[in-house]
Amino acid sequence: MALSRRAGSLACLILGVLGVITGLQVAPAVAQPLTDCDLEVAHPSDPDRVGPGVPSSEVNTERAMAACRADLKRNPSNARLQYQLARAIVYHADRRGTSYEEGMQYLAESAEAGHIQAMFVYGLMLKREGQSCDALSWTRGAAEAGLKSARLTYVDDAMSGEWSTCGEVFSTDVMLGFLNGAAEQVSGYYETMLLAALRREVEAFTNSQR
Repeated sequence: MALSRRAGSLACLILGVLGVITGLQVAPAVAQPLTDCDLEVAHPSDPDRVGPGVPSSEVNTERAMAACRADLKRNPSNARLQYQLARAIVYHADRRGTSYEEGMQYLAESAEAGHIQAMFVYGLMLKREGQSCDALSWTRGAAEAGLKSARLTYVDDAMSGEWSTCGEVFSTDVMLGFLNGAAEQVSGYYETMLLAALRREVEAFTNSQR
C-alpha cells in the first residue's frame, strides 16, 4: 500500500515538541539489582529500568559512561546496561559534536537481545542516519512488544510516508490495534490529542481505500 508523505502533520509536530516518543512510564516488571549505571543514566521511560531514571538534561555523561563500563565489565551480556551505556555515549557525543558510533554498537547489541527501549531507540537512530527502511522492523517490534512511543511512532511514520519505499504492506487493522493499545497508556491533553489525530488519519486513509 503506497502512503503519501504529508508535510508538517500535527502528529509529527506534537511528537517533536513534547517528546512523546519517550515511551512507557511504568515500573520494571522484574526486580533486578540496582547498579551505578542505573543510578546515572537509566531512562525514565524505559519499561525495564531499575530505579527512577534520569532525564536527558540531567545525565552527567562522563560519570555515566564510567559507571556503565564498569558495570558491563562485571555483566557484559546485560542488555539493559548496554542500552544505558549507549544512551550515555550518544548524549556525550551529541553535546560535543563527536562520533557516537560506539554507542550505536552497544545500542544494536541491546536491541538484538530484545531490550524493548533499545529496539525503539535504535530505530530512531537509524532514521536519524537516513536508514528508515532498516528502522522499520525495530519500531514495529517495539510496538508489538507494547511500547507506547513505538506504537505511536509506527503509525505516524506509516501515515507520513516515512517507509513508502520500504516494501512494507501496512495493515490498517494493525495500526488501529496499536492505537487502541496506546489509548490505555497515554495521559494528558497533548498525548490524547496526538492519539486522536493519528486515529483520524488512519480511519480517513481506510475510508479512502474503499
